[in-house]
Amino acid sequence: MKHSFFQRLACLMVGILFCAGMNRISAADPEIVINYIPPIGEGGVAEGRVVWDELTENNAAQYAVIAMLRASWGDDYVKPYNNNYLNAIDASGNFSINITTGGQGDFAIVNVSFYLVLRTAFGGIDGSNVNAGYMNGKYIGRPLTVNREDFWTNRPQPPVPDIRPGLADAGRRITLSCRDGGVILYTQDGSDPATSASAQTYGAGTTFTVPSDGSLLIKAVTRMSGAFSAPASFVWLPREPLTTPFWGLNVSLALNGEPFGHPLSEEATRARMAPVARLTKWVKTFGTLNNGLPYINKIAKEQGLRTMIGVYVTNNTSENNAQIQGLRQILETGPAPDLIVVGNECSLAGIAPATHVSCIDAVRKAVQDAGFVIPVGSADIPDVSWSRAVLDRLDFVGVNIYCGTWDRTPENEMTAALIQTYAGHAAAFPSKFVLLTETGSPYSGGQYGVDDGFVQIPSQQKAARYLNGFLEWIARDNIPSFYFEAYDEPVKSQNGGHPIEQYFGLMDGNLELHPFYRDVVGNVPPAPATAVLPYPNPTPGIVFLGAESNVKVYDVRGALLREVVSDCVDLSAYPQGLYFLRVNGTFAKVVKK
Repeated sequence: MKHSFFQRLACLMVGILFCAGMNRISAADPEIVINYIPPIGEGGVAEGRVVWDELTENNAAQYAVIAMLRASWGDDYVKPYNNNYLNAIDASGNFSINITTGGQGDFAIVNVSFYLVLRTAFGGIDGSNVNAGYMNGKYIGRPLTVNREDFWTNRPQPPVPDIRPGLADAGRRITLSCRDGGVILYTQDGSDPATSASAQTYGAGTTFTVPSDGSLLIKAVTRMSGAFSAPASFVWLPREPLTTPFWGLNVSLALNGEPFGHPLSEEATRARMAPVARLTKWVKTFGTLNNGLPYINKIAKEQGLRTMIGVYVTNNTSENNAQIQGLRQILETGPAPDLIVVGNECSLAGIAPATHVSCIDAVRKAVQDAGFVIPVGSADIPDVSWSRAVLDRLDFVGVNIYCGTWDRTPENEMTAALIQTYAGHAAAFPSKFVLLTETGSPYSGGQYGVDDGFVQIPSQQKAARYLNGFLEWIARDNIPSFYFEAYDEPVKSQNGGHPIEQYFGLMDGNLELHPFYRDVVGNVPPAPATAVLPYPNPTPGIVFLGAESNVKVYDVRGALLREVVSDCVDLSAYPQGLYFLRVNGTFAKVVKK
């Protein structure tokens, strides 16, 4: 018997197992609502909520949700399989289940059933023995069977704002609307409005205002006939004139052969950040551990910069946990970062979507626990197939574009290709704030093959030409963008990467702008005057300070070599090279010749 649209919608969203002949459940009975399930042909995580007045923080651990799949060949089985099939719910009834059903055609899994059960009813039972027949009389309330095709056909559309997320004039008022009617629920604390206790109902006259500082974050869903739309996240930053050459710079401080795990001191980090602050108003990092990363947010904020702090994601759980703990420490130190980017090019690295999802959720919780509201996003290369579960969690999307580096784009078409690729990516995500999170061109490293042997040849002229086109574009169109990157990264020669990866920096290990970029960048504010100017510089040994001062001497790796109170410092015992002096709290560079 074929059911009508409304019958199928009722079956899907209010937890009735069959479409006809069943009594209404009482208000006291639990109801299972599915907020998300992967479309047919896609694997991933199903998310939902048990709505039940009797569920409390004290008894939630006694219950679980079982997900059972019905295969096209007639078998049914639980997910995850075997002994992990009792999926936890929290005190609010929220649950997530990795159902990993990516079959196509005759092997597609269409129907997924969800049961609320007492854990004690399944003690010691192997999941391989659990099927639909075994479930008789062992569940609470009524199961919910979700037809995945119906779910995606009938799901309400998310709300839309009256202007596109991104940069907007401070004071601009923003309104939301539903395409298909329904009720809009929203939050402004980063939580999911479908489940959050802080969710509010959007009403006539409700508006949101773009601030003059910080960001505006709105998360919203449409609720209709008991069903929720996909969550929508909208982010706006105040539009400001570009007063520095760069809108943003990617910053890695592993200079002069230091490994990525080098524990750079705060003083050395401060010295390496000083030239960056004169070039840009935003900085972006790729992690939270070592090489100055624990300090960059605080130092950048002191320098008047805005920050996008990265949380690096791998397939190693312990490494991910360490990164998230590093973020917690940054949040505790304060002030709050402006944006957080969780994962960089995860699809290219083969990071499982479930792993990416868990990291985003953990970061969101860390932010909320710290009492902040910070938009959370991720970055990847163009034309990747984002996991829907990941995309629904992101407040913004970053795109890394390298036209003319990893493809066949000719040198004279690189800027045009960049602009076109960015515009295409922005068009693909009309409801998201889309940033250009990486772009650049190497200036050295030797020729290399791309796209079936086509040879690209890096050069200083090519890199400077690309940088010139990039700077003209972002200044003209006010593009939220991060250039890759502030400094060269010789460390990448240690990791088996391509030689060109060492040579994307604007500056070298001496913290100086490369000569071939100086005419292109231009208009760089001078370094602030120091209270004491060491001389002579370069020096054969003794450096005079002109007055008795508190002095700390660091090498290029950031290691503290000595600390004195004197009107001079003797470097005679140290090798030739670059040193940093912290003189009465102000950094100065000295070259020992």
